[in-house]
Amino acid sequence: MNIFVAPFVSALFGFYYLLGNLGWSVVVVTVLIRIILLPLLWPSLKSAKKMGTLQPRLKKLQEQFGKDKEGLAKAQMQMYKSEGVNPLSGCLPNILQVAVLLIFFSAFNMVTLFAEGKGKMEEINRQLIPTFQINESFKFDSDFMGVNLVLTPAKIFEKGMSLAMIVPLVLLLGSAVLQYFSSKLMMPSPKTDKIVVKETKDKEDDMMGMMRTQSMYMMPIMTVFIGWSFSIGMLLYWFVNSLVMLGQQVLALKNG
Repeated sequence: MNIFVAPFVSALFGFYYLLGNLGWSVVVVTVLIRIILLPLLWPSLKSAKKMGTLQPRLKKLQEQFGKDKEGLAKAQMQMYKSEGVNPLSGCLPNILQVAVLLIFFSAFNMVTLFAEGKGKMEEINRQLIPTFQINESFKFDSDFMGVNLVLTPAKIFEKGMSLAMIVPLVLLLGSAVLQYFSSKLMMPSPKTDKIVVKETKDKEDDMMGMMRTQSMYMMPIMTVFIGWSFSIGMLLYWFVNSLVMLGQQVLALKNG
């Protein structure tokens, strides 16, 4: 048994038994994952946006201390402490999100192989709790809204299934849009960026501003590009995950 993958496999099977649909099982499991992780991510979500508002003060400190790196580091840490901000706060959500994505991918891939008749019953049962274990007569219904969850968008478009093309397009483009708004929400406001650039003399801040803007557009583009080779089930996970994450960010900012 894989101690990381097994809980995800059991959860997918458990909600499949309850709801009778693998797609809705993916939706429910994804929402539960975000809720379970929320206590860990909440402080990070609240402080990540605040970091952007501190940029003008950070630049003033850099000008004040010049080449005195040690003095600058102490002054920055004192400011972070007084403002109740963790400078590494933005890293935790990204690390957790990637880790959970990889684990969920492994779990769903195992389920997908079994649904296609390629996986072995014994391998699945090793990951399942005793209550959820299956027998040889068990068969997955992998259809969701008229689309087979084990297929990739590329395969669906190759077959020319006109109505089935709508679902992967909605999931791909929807995930990209949600990623864009999520990134934009956590970025420093345009007003703050202008203040930073105006109050500093070099071109470094212009470059940093450009990089932040580029990353805001690059993530959605990467989502579409990479998602094209993912199964519809994984795209469904990514869409729901992005939607719930955006909602959590909005709540964190309102309560910040």
